[in-house]
Amino acid sequence: MDSSDPIQLNIEVSASDATEDEIDRMTRQLLLELRGTDVESAELAKGGLAPKGSKGDAVTIGSIVLDALPGVLPAVIALVQAWSTRGQGRTVKFKSKEFEFEGSPEELRKLLASPEAEHFTKKEKRLTQKKEAAERKTRKDTDKLGPVQAKSKTTRSSRIFISYRRADSADITGRIYDRLIGHFGESAIFKDVDSIPAGIDFKKYLDKAVSRCQVFLVVIGNQWLEITDSRGRKRLQDPSDFVRIEVESALERNIPVIPLLVGGASMPSERKLPPSLQKLVYRNGIPIRSDPDFHRDMDRLIEAISSYPNKKS
Repeated sequence: MDSSDPIQLNIEVSASDATEDEIDRMTRQLLLELRGTDVESAELAKGGLAPKGSKGDAVTIGSIVLDALPGVLPAVIALVQAWSTRGQGRTVKFKSKEFEFEGSPEELRKLLASPEAEHFTKKEKRLTQKKEAAERKTRKDTDKLGPVQAKSKTTRSSRIFISYRRADSADITGRIYDRLIGHFGESAIFKDVDSIPAGIDFKKYLDKAVSRCQVFLVVIGNQWLEITDSRGRKRLQDPSDFVRIEVESALERNIPVIPLLVGGASMPSERKLPPSLQKLVYRNGIPIRSDPDFHRDMDRLIEAISSYPNKKS
């Protein structure tokens, strides 16, 4: 086998008595761990049927697709198997286009060295080359469409800022993000401010990031108001709190600010908010519920965003 050829592997996660939301959360935790390894890429699998009226791709719950070199796969298998033992009832299955595998890293090494593995690796390489050739042709044809099509693409790529607290709503925000990039494209969504350069005025940095967006989404869960800092003070009462700065900046601009109410949360009352955030309670919010209502609620949100991508509220 040519050790320079990556293999695409699908990892299917399941757990006894777990809900879809719980499996989705576990899958995202595993995905974060996989991205810290030497794999070429790791993403949530896209597939299945998108809800009626949805223009985005559906995310397959409990499924990860990764590309990795054969020499890296045994370590990946070991990591995934160790992860599965940390939770009760977790099971993991590995699939390629040509095989399914459940076993130890050593058994995988033997499989990868077999003639069968040589056969399917060459076949996958040929299929990849055909796919890349088709994509090059598509890009070439798209370039010939001229400025009219380019203008249409610009209209779709409005910037959307998602503000949220990890301790309050990280899991559901991840699902919201996946649906939005499926419709608007990844470059249109701004979700995390993780790498503010050292020595930079972070308030100005956040103001600038918010100023680039045309629609601002603030995800509000049951703990959004209540989360405290190390001194026990509510973080939203701190003028230097990142979420507070983001929302303040959005409210100061003439753009749509849409509260997304998750986990059964309701809009906070005006008296519980700092004065600079009290206008938020007058912005019409959208509930984003768990399955089976999640995709229906997301369709409503996408429709709302699409109705004013270039308008001022």
